[in-house]
Parts: sequence; structure tokens; C-alpha cells
Amino acid sequence: LGSDGFPTTELAVNGAAFERLCLTGEIDALVFNIRVFARMKPAHKVECIEQHMKYGVTAMCGDGGNDCGALRAAHVGIALSDAEASIVSPFSSSDRSIMSCVQLLVESRAGLATSFANFAALICYGQVMCGMVKMASFYFAISLTENLWMLIDGAVATGMMLTISLSGPAKRLAPSRPTSRILGPQMLASIGGIVFINWLFGAMVYVWLFQQDWFRCNEHATAEVDANKWWLLGDNYEASILSFLSAFQFINNGFVVNYGYMFRAPWYRNYTLLVVWGFLLSFVSYMLLADPNRVGCAFRLNCGTASVLEEEFGTHVAWKIEPYNSLLGHNVIPRASRYKLWGYCIGNMVVSNVWQLFFINGPIRRLLQKRKPLRRLKVKL
Repeated sequence: LGSDGFPTTELAVNGAAFERLCLTGEIDALVFNIRVFARMKPAHKVECIEQHMKYGVTAMCGDGGNDCGALRAAHVGIALSDAEASIVSPFSSSDRSIMSCVQLLVESRAGLATSFANFAALICYGQVMCGMVKMASFYFAISLTENLWMLIDGAVATGMMLTISLSGPAKRLAPSRPTSRILGPQMLASIGGIVFINWLFGAMVYVWLFQQDWFRCNEHATAEVDANKWWLLGDNYEASILSFLSAFQFINNGFVVNYGYMFRAPWYRNYTLLVVWGFLLSFVSYMLLADPNRVGCAFRLNCGTASVLEEEFGTHVAWKIEPYNSLLGHNVIPRASRYKLWGYCIGNMVVSNVWQLFFINGPIRRLLQKRKPLRRLKVKL
């Protein structure tokens, strides 16, 4: 090896020479110097693969029956044939070009990146659900409404998780592979940053809420609560603010992990996710910004008892509303404050996406990679 750690001599060996090197133990020092393995028997091919597997992940491609043993022994085997080799090989291709190996790497890396994206989205979902929502519910003695729970679990969580996996592979093979460490620095920084940003905006929104003249805190009386009507615990401003903020965060958690970086297709190519994300964002924005209406009242957001809405807001109610369980009789947020709250929610989404784009996948990541590169096996091809 030279001073740079790369081989300075390239060799070509036949089956007999390879077998001799294996018997003498010299193959260990020369395995990366050998560029051509010619006239190899099936047993030689298996031994060759095993020698390379000592140092790293090894792939084998072949198109004949004499390649079956090596295809099976390798970490990754791809048969460039529809014959007997395709039976033992985990992967096969009818295209007999060596570029099939490159395509396999591209799609495999995209699949790994997609799996980690779904994992990150689910962790962020759990953070909002079990962290922010549950803690606020216990502290303020409130709850989200039943229809909102169904919207979050049935439409937001399910819809975003399914559409994240629809992103295709990148067009070109990246110079490095995606992370395979669930608790590695990339995953911890990505999820930790999003969690911190969500909590920060949650605290900011509640500080803002308690400063409003129209706000009246929830006066919870345990003795007067009907346990069979738990959704009435959401008939207050604390629950209304939590509902809107968490809904935007749930929607954003599925979108913020969709950036393909180098391994998946660009995020704007995942048209299904964009349609689902846009619809959910528009739907929740409408409930927040619109005056009391049938849609918002179905979720008991920006709504109130029918008589209160008619007297205080002049809203003619032509639909059934269960009487509100609060002294005010409504949780309608004033129009100007609705837009401020909407701005907080959109700001939360923007900051989370900036963190993912510039720190996790962007220039900050590239800077750290240059200063502290990962230790990789040095092989110059």
C-alpha cells in the first residue's frame, strides 16, 4: 500500500494462483491489489467472496450456474440471468448489464432512506401525541374532541405515513450511503431539532394565549364532569389552541421528513404526498380562520352553544350542537387573533423545514462531514 492507504500495484490471477495464495495465507495482504480473477472454479469464487467479506459489505453478480455458490455467500447477490442463478440469488435482473448493480444500489439506498423517514415521522408523531398533547391535557384538565382524534389518527397520521413511502429513488447513485444507525447523530439531530422546535412554539403560543384580553381560563370541576362525555373537556380556549397547534404539527411531521437528500427523488416529485399535505393543511386552516360554521362545529372548534353563537356572533345555526361545557358557552377565537395563531402554526412549520433542509440535509451537514468524516474502507477502483 502507498502512503495514501491505496494499493500501488494491480494484479490479475487465475484459479490456480488464487488457490496458492489462499493456502499460503498471502491472499489477505493482496486481496485489494487483485483486479482480475480469471478461470475461477465455483469453490474459488466462494472463497474470493468470503475474503472480501472480511473487510466490508460485499456484492456478487453472475449469470451462470457456476456462480450460484458465490451469489448465495455474498452479502448481496444479483443474478444477471433468468436461469438457475436467479433461483439462489436474492436479486435478479433480465438486463445483463453491470449497470443493474448500480440500479440495485440506488433503489436499496432509497428504500433505506424511506424506512428511516417513516421512523422519524412516527417518532415525531409520538412526541406530539404523548408529549405535548398528553402533558397539556393533564395540566389544564382538557382533551381533544373525538372527531379531531379521528382526523389525526385516520387521515393525518395514516395519510402522511402512506404517502411518504411513495417517493421514488434518486436518478443517480450518491457518493455515500444513507445512515443505518437509528440512534446515530443524523437521526438524533433531526428528530431532536424538530421536537425542540415544536415544544418551543407550543410554549410561545400558550404564553401568547394567556396575554389576550378575551381569554378566560378553563375552570375544571371534577364533580360536574360526565365521564361518558369526555370530549366536552375540549370546550375551552386551552384545548382549542392545543388542537390547532398539534394538528399543524402532525401534518408537518410527515412532510418535513420527505426531503430526499441524495437518495430519494426530490420532495416535489412525490405528488400524492403534496396533494394529501395540501388538502389537510387547507382543511385545518379553514377551521381555524373561518367564522363559526358547520365544519368547525363538527370538531367543536371555533364554535359554541347555538344560542350563544346567535346572540354574540350573529351566526344562524342550522345544525345540531351539543351545549358547551364552559361558562362562556363557546371557544370562538377573535378574528385578528385567529390569524396570529395561524402565523404561529405556519412559523412552526417553516422553522422545522429550515432545520431539516439547512442543518440536517444542507450546508451545515456537508461542513460537518468535511471536518469529521466517517471512517470508511479505502478502496480505489
